[in-house]
Amino acid sequence: MLELKDITVAVGERRLFAVKSLVLQKGMIALVGRNGSGKSTFIRTILGEHADFSGTVLVDGKNPESLSALQKSRLVSVVYSRPRIFGNHTVLDVLALGRLPYQNLFSKISAADLHVIDQMAGLLKIKDWYAKSFNVLSDGEKQLVMIGRALVQDTPLLLMDEPAAFLDVVNRFELSVLLKKIADETGKLIICSTHQLDRVEKDCDGVLLLADEELKLLTDSSNFLKTINASFGIS
Repeated sequence: MLELKDITVAVGERRLFAVKSLVLQKGMIALVGRNGSGKSTFIRTILGEHADFSGTVLVDGKNPESLSALQKSRLVSVVYSRPRIFGNHTVLDVLALGRLPYQNLFSKISAADLHVIDQMAGLLKIKDWYAKSFNVLSDGEKQLVMIGRALVQDTPLLLMDEPAAFLDVVNRFELSVLLKKIADETGKLIICSTHQLDRVEKDCDGVLLLADEELKLLTDSSNFLKTINASFGIS
C-alpha cells in the first residue's frame, strides 16, 4: 500500500529524515519522534503536500502528486491534530463528508452511506450526537467526530496526526484498541503519529521511529519502548 524509495525529506536547508527503502502493506503503525523530527511533514509528504524531498513515494503503486483529488480521496484519509471544519454543521453532516468521494455532484446520502456512518459512529460511541452542532462540541468530542469522518471515508490508507491529543485517558485507550481492531479486521494500513507510548507495544504492529535524521521501521513489539527510549536518550 505504501512504498518509499531513496527518500530524503527536508525543510529549507534542514534535512529532517531519510530512508532507503520502506514498504508497508497493512496494520496499525505508530509514528514516533521528538518535536521537530518530521512527523507532520512525513504525513504531508505521503499526501503529496510537501514538495521538499527527493526519492519516490508510492501509494497503492501510484505517485500521490499525480492523482486527482477524487482518486486520492478514495485511497487516503487523514485526521489532523486539530479539527478543520468551517460553517454550521451537525455531527451527522460532518460524518457524511466522508462519503463524498463515492457520490456524484447531485447525490444525496444513501441508505448504504448511512449504514457505513452508523457502523463507525457506533464503534466510536457517538451515534447519539448526530443532531448536535459540531461547533458546540468540546475539542475532544470534535476530534472523535473527525476520526469518525475519516473512518467513514473507508480508504485503504489512513493517516492520523496526533489524533488523541485532545482525548481523555478513557477515549485514548478505547481509540487505540479500536484502531488496532479495524486494522486487523479490514486489512487497512493505519499510520498514527503519537507522543503517547503506553499502548504502543500492545496495539501496534510496527513503529516508524524518526530519530537522528533517519526513519526506521521497528517490528519487534517486545522492544518498542526500549528502542524508542534509547533513541531519545532516556535510560
